Amino acid sequence: MTDILAVISGIGAVQCVLFMLLIVAKKQKKLTDWILLAWFLTFAIHLGIEIIRKSYPIAVAEVLMMTIGFLPGPFFLLYTTAVFNQRFAKAELLHFFPFLILTFVGFFIPTEADLQWEIFILIIKLISVTFYPLYVLYLYRKRQRLLKNNQASYRVPELFWIKIIVILFLLSTGISMIRLSTELIVGVAYFEVWDVLRYVILITVIGFYGLKYGVVYQPELVVEPVQEEQKYKHSSLRQEAIETSVDQINRFFETDKAYLLSDFSLATLSKAVNIPKHHLSQVINAEMGTTFYDLVNTKRIEYALSRLKEGDTLNVTLEGLGYECGFNSKSAFFHHFKKKTGKTPGQFKKEIGTA
Repeated sequence: MTDILAVISGIGAVQCVLFMLLIVAKKQKKLTDWILLAWFLTFAIHLGIEIIRKSYPIAVAEVLMMTIGFLPGPFFLLYTTAVFNQRFAKAELLHFFPFLILTFVGFFIPTEADLQWEIFILIIKLISVTFYPLYVLYLYRKRQRLLKNNQASYRVPELFWIKIIVILFLLSTGISMIRLSTELIVGVAYFEVWDVLRYVILITVIGFYGLKYGVVYQPELVVEPVQEEQKYKHSSLRQEAIETSVDQINRFFETDKAYLLSDFSLATLSKAVNIPKHHLSQVINAEMGTTFYDLVNTKRIEYALSRLKEGDTLNVTLEGLGYECGFNSKSAFFHHFKKKTGKTPGQFKKEIGTA
């Protein structure tokens, strides 16, 4: 049984290292990538301790093995919050305090109380792995409701896979409850194998979807617009100011290439043209007949077209061109390029070359 445990743990640890290398190799890293990197590092340490402690039963490994399971929940919450583009508050770090406190206390638990301490830790851990996925599910549903009521048309990441991870967390809780209820009767070795196995499955799913979202592609859903006339019916913005704002916006995109940065936002444009964000949204939506996201993506594609027309002097791959234009993934670049031109970048480049 120990050999099986070591093999499964080893497979999981290798997976974590590979996922970490893929993230490190990513050209443009975001907050989500750094959180995911730290999350996989935690998984790797957990599985590494599982392997080491069987051969070298040292106190530090035993204590960490019991408490490190408090980290996946907080990391899941931080990662989801970052994916949803919510602001990261320093107070979020308080979620890691239970791990720190219980790890510290664990070094002072007398040997005769080990069993009671292990059961206590397992119960607290059950609460943790139940609370965090349910709270993430609440945030997910709240986000979906906000998108349905949103007033602008734009594309946002479709994150249904967050629910898959929630389900896996809750299944993990169920397995832990079985272990808790039968531990004294059957023994722990059998259940330790299942604990590690479901842990590795969880790592695989998080790695697959997390890297697919951040590295391979960023799936999107469309939020439809409402009537702009109704939305801005009571706006205080005068027509003269609107026309001036349109000129400022057009001039910005003609003279400034900041829109090619992947983190370019409405707030960035607002600061650059010195127009309040709510007025800026009105001008773009109601007067320019588009949305901020479509406007930026259109400008990026226009830049890509000009670069492709350079022909043989274009010293970058099509995927690299997408990143140069500010897109976070190859698929997003190809999607918007085809939407604008009716062709893929490769098709357009080939036509240019044969023209």
